[in-house]
Amino acid sequence: MDLCASIGKQPIRVKDVTGFAVNRLLHVMMIEAVRLVEEGVASPEDIDLACRLGLGHPMGPFELMDATTSSLCLQAQQIMFDAYGERFRPRPLLKQRVQAGYVGGRGRRGWRK
Repeated sequence: MDLCASIGKQPIRVKDVTGFAVNRLLHVMMIEAVRLVEEGVASPEDIDLACRLGLGHPMGPFELMDATTSSLCLQAQQIMFDAYGERFRPRPLLKQRVQAGYVGGRGRRGWRK
């Protein structure tokens, strides 16, 4: 804690558990975002815009999945699903897109065109 504070960072105390705190919150949101697309509720672009405007996020969940790659997100969700069960089950659409190679990252097609 002191080391983080000494370099100008604000640390938080989190128990050493699978996914820690931020990833557990983040991936529940990502899973629900993919579900919204599966159900035809909104497009990835509109969900990202809603998160930026309505929640004050610097980027939406699909922009973030494209930046970090959907394959990494799928891997993290699978690890948390194995640890915690249903609430972290990766969505079928995410699995399909990763299998098809639509993972995002530098120069690769992702959620956003």
